[in-house]
Amino acid sequence: MNQSYILTQEVIENYRLICQQEPQNIENWLILGRCLTDIQRYDEAQEALTKIFEEGRFFSFKNGIPRLRLTSLLHWRQNRLLFAKAYADLAMVSLNQGNLAESERLLTMALAVFEKEENDFEYARAANRLGMVYRLAGAFESAEEAHYRAKNLAQKHNWSAVLAETLGNLGMVYEGKDRFDLALEHHADALKLFEQDSKHCFEAACVQRQIGLCSLRKGDIVCALEAFRNSFHSFEQQKELSMQSRILNDITLAYQALGDDEKALETAEQSVFMAKQSKDAFELAANQLLYGGLRVEQNNTDQETEELLSSALAYFKEKNKKSENANAAAMLGLLYLRRGEWDRAESLFKDSMHIEEMLHRSLGLASDYSNLGLIAQKKGQKQKAAEYWYKASLLFESSGDQNSAEYFKKQSLLMWEAAGVLLRPK
Repeated sequence: MNQSYILTQEVIENYRLICQQEPQNIENWLILGRCLTDIQRYDEAQEALTKIFEEGRFFSFKNGIPRLRLTSLLHWRQNRLLFAKAYADLAMVSLNQGNLAESERLLTMALAVFEKEENDFEYARAANRLGMVYRLAGAFESAEEAHYRAKNLAQKHNWSAVLAETLGNLGMVYEGKDRFDLALEHHADALKLFEQDSKHCFEAACVQRQIGLCSLRKGDIVCALEAFRNSFHSFEQQKELSMQSRILNDITLAYQALGDDEKALETAEQSVFMAKQSKDAFELAANQLLYGGLRVEQNNTDQETEELLSSALAYFKEKNKKSENANAAAMLGLLYLRRGEWDRAESLFKDSMHIEEMLHRSLGLASDYSNLGLIAQKKGQKQKAAEYWYKASLLFESSGDQNSAEYFKKQSLLMWEAAGVLLRPK
């Protein structure tokens, strides 16, 4: 198992006790919050980090009258740096919640303090995180610039682990720009640096996985499968069940790309089993969605498939995972569509559609409109079907899928004609 993860958990348990005994010491709350952030326990991290601001404020109130807290005033500069560190970690909480704007705001505030205090390590750490936020927002040039700031500091101070992380981040930026060869070069350099120290075996395995994902996007399935297997073997040695499950998910996608549906289905089933073994609820839901989706694509709409997708959807709703929620709702809607249960399917596609609109995901929205059009057609609602398909055609066109755009535009025109509608978009 990841030794760093185990050590972090031990620190967390120790600092829970310390924070109970010394609740006024905001540095203890920061250490606890940062450790929780590192292992992605974001709800708990938010609670701990918020304590920093409660205990470090300049004023207290008694009977509604403000009183200056001299201890906070005397340590204002130190507190200011601690607040900035907390901002940088709270940004990851906001990122997990899907709030990119708040994450960017918090990191920008933190960077300003780190720069003024000449704290290069914290600056590089926050700059890498800001680059990740920009990348997820599709602002690749801004992401690249932020990561280069971190890279320059890592090279200046000879921080090999920070440099490796930064190179990996730049690799993912270049993946987003479809510059796959350049991305693979950066991932390979990151892997070499992580492999120099055995304590970074977990990070090295993560980079191997990223090489697989990049190769898959490039269309080099053979290299992708090799990278995934290397990563899986490394996580197997570390007894990282959750990551093994994730790699099996990736291998499933590779088999799909090869057109080997039998292997894909078999591997997806293994990924669900491994996720159950890991007791990682998110990983289980993600793999249930993949496995259930493959079964639907092969026209298997039985009770087991429905349970897989329903379970995944319930989890993503509960945890407010918008992107996964939309995907699960659409896939479950497709199951009901193929069963001929029009109303249930329509409700789920509309749920997915509202989330896709919120996330500004044109392709997902286009897919929802195309399926809603088919349901309307099955219900005999010809004009509504035409309207849905016309909207789908515009969204496919804006996403660069010209073939789908032309197909649905033609279908919408035919449906308007069948409905006897004369005035319609051209």
